Amino acid sequence: MKSRTVLIVAAAISAAGLAASCGKPDAVTGATAWDETQARTAIAVEALTVARGPLVDDVRASGVVAGAREAYTVSETQGIVKTVGFSLGDRVAEGQELLKVDDRIATLSLDRSKEQYEAARLELEATERLASAGRSSPADLTRARGDASGAKAQYEIALKAYNDTRLRSPMAGVVASKEDVATVGATISPGAAVARIVDTSSFRLTVGVGEREVGLIETGAAARVYVPAALGEEFAEGVVEAVGAGSNPSTGSFPVVVSFRNAFGGRVKSGMSANVSIRARATDPAIVVPTASLVRRGSRFAVFVDEAGKAAVRELSLGRRSGVRVEVLSGLAEGETLVISALTRLGPGTPLTVSRVGDTASWE
Repeated sequence: MKSRTVLIVAAAISAAGLAASCGKPDAVTGATAWDETQARTAIAVEALTVARGPLVDDVRASGVVAGAREAYTVSETQGIVKTVGFSLGDRVAEGQELLKVDDRIATLSLDRSKEQYEAARLELEATERLASAGRSSPADLTRARGDASGAKAQYEIALKAYNDTRLRSPMAGVVASKEDVATVGATISPGAAVARIVDTSSFRLTVGVGEREVGLIETGAAARVYVPAALGEEFAEGVVEAVGAGSNPSTGSFPVVVSFRNAFGGRVKSGMSANVSIRARATDPAIVVPTASLVRRGSRFAVFVDEAGKAAVRELSLGRRSGVRVEVLSGLAEGETLVISALTRLGPGTPLTVSRVGDTASWE
């Protein structure tokens, strides 16, 4: 019974520790960080010089490449497909005919409406001459104008119906997809998509960033875009085109649009996965440390520093966090030596053999 009670108490203490750390920077739970230790054999550690720097240099995110302009060619008519003039992957010009639907009925309707419009126009001209000579009533002139206007409207409707039998590319680009309906002999209906055209002269990708990062991104900021499947270790120079004013209700992330020119021929394609590194807005330098250097007891955070060859504890007040860095508001001075390894083996007074590996401003 006594053993069971001890287990229950231990579990409760563990749960309380977890609850206290919820939402805090990542840190090592250092049970010995605030406890004095007896001198023993020196422990080899790596350390960084505490320095001021930006909380974040770059904001990194991932997304899917899309053409800077993409459009679907959609049918506005119904009928039998007579000719198809494109294939998947073809480069097409703006206005190029992609597909033709049986136009016999449309042609007859166009010819008939054109003749009716011409007759109504000639009738209007004759009535206007008679009205000028005082030999036609105002009612006759109004009637003639109405007939001409109605005939013109019918002609425009018939002309559009005829033009709709020819589906044309809305822009210059490459055929990214071709639907099954784009087959000679198939029946096509209004609203049916025929092809997707992608302008590959430039690309864009929309990525989502968190609320801590969105304030660090400005329109016009430089960016590097990596498309591993197509470019390997190469990257494209891009620019931030837009930053969302609000978050996506589904994901909670803020949309950022990055565009880049296509200088890689046909290697980069719409739909490929990409990673982007966006240069962050310049901020006032602050003392920053890696989150992995923190030790925690409950809601308190501290770090170990090298003080005359021995470990010393510096309890910290922390500020903003981004990625693997956290801002230090108080408790640590510029130029001190911050220990970043073997943290669970250290306590106040532990002898150290220090190997410096850089500074906190540039460490990742």
